[in-house]
Amino acid sequence: MYTKVCAALAILAAITLGAAGTAHAQSYRLNQPLPEDRDTILQEINVAADLTTATIVLRNTSKETIEACAHATTRTESFSIKDLDTGKVWKQLGTTGLKACDEGMDTIKPGNRKTLKVQFPGLPATARRLQLGENNCQPKPDDDMDYWCFAEVVLTNKK
Repeated sequence: MYTKVCAALAILAAITLGAAGTAHAQSYRLNQPLPEDRDTILQEINVAADLTTATIVLRNTSKETIEACAHATTRTESFSIKDLDTGKVWKQLGTTGLKACDEGMDTIKPGNRKTLKVQFPGLPATARRLQLGENNCQPKPDDDMDYWCFAEVVLTNKK
C-alpha cells in the first residue's frame, strides 16, 4: 500500500510540476510596427518559464533592396528585454532568420520579407510591460547603424 501511495503521489507531483511549467506559457500576437519604420513589425512574443521568443518581421515595401542583420549575443548592441515595471533586463540568448552583423548583411528585395526570431531566458509570469530592442534602446552617436527599439510592449492580447 505504501509503495502504491508513494507511486501515486509521485505521478501526481510530476503532473502538477508539468502543468506548473506550462501554466504561464503564453503567446501574445502583437503586430506592433516600429513608429519610425512601419515595415519592421514585432509580430509575436511567446513567453514560457524557460524561454521567451520574440518574432520580428522585416518587410520591404520600398522599390529598393534593403539590408538587415542581427547582432551576435556577445555584442553590447544585441537585443535585450526590459521589464518596465521592475527594471530587470534579460539579454538575448540567440537569434535565427538573419545573418549576424559580424558576418555581413542579409538583403531583402522589394516585396519580400525576412523573419527574425530572438530568444531570451524565460520571463516571470508577472511581466506585462516590456521594452524590446537592440543596444538597450540607446542610439550610438558615432554609429550609422539604426537600432530597433520597441519602447512600450504591452502583453495583453492573448493568442
